[in-house]
Amino acid sequence: MSLLEIFSHSSTVLLIVNSILYSKYLKAKDAAYKYFAVYLILMAINQTLVTIYFELEIDNTFLANTYMILQFIMLSLFYFEIFKQQERRKGILIALFTLLIILGVQYIRTPDLFLNYNTFGILATSSVLIFYSIVYFFYHIGDKELKLYLVNSGILIYLLGTILLFSIAKVGLKLAREIEVALWILNAFIYLVFQVIITTQWFVDRKRKKNIKN
Repeated sequence: MSLLEIFSHSSTVLLIVNSILYSKYLKAKDAAYKYFAVYLILMAINQTLVTIYFELEIDNTFLANTYMILQFIMLSLFYFEIFKQQERRKGILIALFTLLIILGVQYIRTPDLFLNYNTFGILATSSVLIFYSIVYFFYHIGDKELKLYLVNSGILIYLLGTILLFSIAKVGLKLAREIEVALWILNAFIYLVFQVIITTQWFVDRKRKKNIKN
């Protein structure tokens, strides 16, 4: 088994575990936790389909588009909830609907794009989410009870890695096969780190709640 497969399979398993752990928040009063739980469940389903299609040797590239769109919607809603300032919340909704309309027009005008990697869509949605993550840290870094701070860090790390990988693809650099494979391995590793961070956040929150009860 290659290093890429090890990282990919490990992150998929951990993603499924995280979706199960966070599923308890589906009935939570805190909408931020609820949206993040839904995000993990949708990503787990999508990633499971990716793995099944891969094992059956069926092209699964279109699932990258469903992953991108679902991720953008759910994480936008997640940040909408953790931002309390009305101006920022309004800005998130405007960005969400604007980008979804742009992507919709893209797919309507070029249906085949849905069966390929939409580099523009990936870069655009990732950039917006990275901006939210940075803004959240900038305005709330001094808060004693910073909500889901580890998750926010993981989102930032993971999406920066995604931006790096697809920016290189967008530029159209002709890389050696070994370098291209190394970049995909790096991306898979970063996603695995992201899942580890999410798991850590769950245990941190659990410990905090126990301390509050005691």
